[in-house]
This record gives sequence, structure tokens and C-alpha cells, in this order.
Amino acid sequence: MKKFARISYFLIGSLFPMLIGGLHTFVHFTDLTTPSVKSLLNKSIPIMGENQSLWNTWGMMSFMMGISFIILGLLNLEILHKRREDYPPIQGITVMILYLSCVVYAGITFEAKPQLYGGIFGILLGVICLGITWMGKKATNPSTMF
Repeated sequence: MKKFARISYFLIGSLFPMLIGGLHTFVHFTDLTTPSVKSLLNKSIPIMGENQSLWNTWGMMSFMMGISFIILGLLNLEILHKRREDYPPIQGITVMILYLSCVVYAGITFEAKPQLYGGIFGILLGVICLGITWMGKKATNPSTMF
């Protein structure tokens, strides 16, 4: 069961975020930086009292989102590496479930079915991982729960 918990944490904490971040960054640089997209986002909006172009604001957020997903995955990979003989950390699993809850919210709010279904799948996998880890840690050493 420990192996299944580690694989689940690897999927929701490392592989999926790095895959999504890599794909997002790839699409950002191949499809979303074209002259036609730049011209569509050539308008300005006030942000914190100053006019900012939509292109600069959106482009920066898009780029950083992809890179942040990759870094999140790398950080979780390092956590798994450091704890290679143990269950995944309960705090890490909980944070990933919270993150996936935000993915579900974004899927609902912005009518994005892949995010909605992916988030639900990830939460289910995270809850299973959390249950296995909780029971495994409780059985082996109750003092190391947190």
C-alpha cells in the first residue's frame, strides 16, 4: 500500500503538474505569442491605478503559470526523494488536494471541462493517497503522524 500511496503522490504532486506546466509553456511560446494574439490583446486596462497592456499582463501570468506548475512538480519530486522509504507527507497530500480543489473551482468558473474532470480525478486519487498514508502511519508509528 505504501507503494500505491507514493505512486499516487508522484502522479498528483509531480508528474501531472510538470506535464501540465510543460505543455502550457510550450503552447504559450508556440501559439499564444503570435502577432495575431498580440494584436487582439493590444488594449490597455487600469491595474493598481496605472494602464497596463492586456498582452503584458496576460502574457506574464501565462508564462509564470506554466513555470510555476513545473516548479511545484519538482518540489514534490524532491519531497518524495527525501522520503524514499516512507509514506508521502500528510501535509503535502493535503496541500495538493487543496490545490486540486482550486483546479475544480477554475474548471467550473471558466467552463473548462478538462480542468474540472482532471481536478476531480486528482482529488479522488489524493483522498485515496491520504487515506492509505494516514492508516499506514497510524499503524506503524502514531507519533509520526505530522
